[in-house]
Order: sequence, then structure tokens, then C-alpha cells
Amino acid sequence: MKRMGKMLAMIVSAGLVAAVATMFSPRTAHALVAALVQVSNAPAAPAITLDVSRLVSQNVQLLCVGTQNCSQILPDGSSPVQTYIVPAGSSLVITTVQINIAGSGSVQMNQANSSAVITRAFWTFAAGGSFEFQYPAGIVFSSGSDVSVNGVTPPFEEAMLTGYLVNSQ
Repeated sequence: MKRMGKMLAMIVSAGLVAAVATMFSPRTAHALVAALVQVSNAPAAPAITLDVSRLVSQNVQLLCVGTQNCSQILPDGSSPVQTYIVPAGSSLVITTVQINIAGSGSVQMNQANSSAVITRAFWTFAAGGSFEFQYPAGIVFSSGSDVSVNGVTPPFEEAMLTGYLVNSQ
């Protein structure tokens, strides 16, 4: 009888150890973490799995002529508003600047918003021509800003800015 009691105690102890080990096994922890981390892909808050600069809906192309502010060129070639303003909740990242200039001179790119006008880039040219500048990391313009490119010394003709929008966080 004592032997049977010891055997029963060992079986119950082994079962208890197995139950505790199962609770703390890595598979349970992974399943728990997987249950807590869920990504929803709703139209209002999409889960982006692509480089934002490659999304056509986020691309921005601006044309800057003379001393006026830059206006957006839409895919159909139209320009809905005279002055492009970076939308609320977004930042504009400029990655390419193409400048067409008739002769030697200086050109600057400005950012204007409610607080100030800031020069963001400045170029000096020894002769006329078409010049392209690449900014892989981008020049970032904050929400509510407008962009202008103008000649400090003539003869500036036009600039084409290419970039994309990101959520400003």
C-alpha cells in the first residue's frame, strides 16, 4: 500500500512538472506575442510594405518659374493651385532638383511658413544650362510650408522639384 501511494505521488508530481513546463515553454511565449502583435491594413491607416517614395499617390512634382512660389504638376499635366502648400499631417521630401538657367548666376530654394522664410539650398552657376541635383536623403519641408525657387542674380528660368510625401510624426 505504501508502495502504491509513493507511485501515485510520483505520477502526480511528474504531471504537475509537465504542466508547469508547458506553461513556460517558448512555443507558448511565441504564440502569446503573435497574438498581441497584429497589423491591420485598413484604408484609413494602411500598413505600408513598400518604400513610400515608390507609391505613385505620394509622389509630388513642383514647377517653379521666376520669383513665384512653386506649383504642383499633376499626372494629367494640370496645375490646380498657384502655390503648393505641404498638406497638414505630411512632410514633403525633395529628392531631385533640376534647374534651367540662361547664364551665370545664383539660385536659392526657400521654405516659407507662418514663422519665417528659410533658405534651404543655394546654387551658383558659372554658365547657363540645365543642371540636376540628387538628394538621396532628401530635403524635408514641414507641413504647412510653401516652396519657392528664385534667382538671386539673373537669369533664372525655371526649376523642377521632384519628391514625395510622408506622414509627419
